[in-house]
Amino acid sequence: MEPSESVDDSFRRLFDKAARIIHDEEDFEKAHETLDEHFNHLENGQSRAVYQVPSSVAGVDDSLVVKFALPEIGNSGAEDALYPVEYTEGWMSNWHEVILSHFDPLEHLLVPVIDHHEDALWTVMPYAETLPNSQEITSELTPLTEEIEAAEVEFVSHGETTGQPEIYQVKAWGWYNAECRLRDYGGIVVSDEEFLEQLPYPLSEPQI
Repeated sequence: MEPSESVDDSFRRLFDKAARIIHDEEDFEKAHETLDEHFNHLENGQSRAVYQVPSSVAGVDDSLVVKFALPEIGNSGAEDALYPVEYTEGWMSNWHEVILSHFDPLEHLLVPVIDHHEDALWTVMPYAETLPNSQEITSELTPLTEEIEAAEVEFVSHGETTGQPEIYQVKAWGWYNAECRLRDYGGIVVSDEEFLEQLPYPLSEPQI
């Protein structure tokens, strides 16, 4: 799937540079020093590093978020894993989000991926405000999670299918375009074969 190139070329070059440092030099701290000069470091998960690009820096109305895949193997390649060892979890999570963001049945529930590295070493999406962890929000998310559960998707975690998807965690959601939208969906794999056949899927057909 070709990137949309919605992000300014200067940012794409910086993101590409950081990705090369992370993966070719295997030096995240060096990449972080470069990124931290310009962006707000939001978090490091087990497989991805996330930065906020302020709107004033991005030159757009709203802030952006860039997610860098980290070269962490995790459970990839282990027994019962869905993909081989060379497919790092962060890389797969980025591809899952790129593909799901083009999946019509769920597009309206997602914070969209608006640009990405050609090999998904980084992805960019609009920034979505963190939701309060309250009973009211949990109730509001219930029909949304049920809609995702009913779609032709599978849920994965650390290279294996899971019955406890992150969609049930409030922190996976955000406030975007005056709606609750899923902002972390790297663990959702489209299983609609007709949809996948229409895509230049970057890997072999998902083994789900």
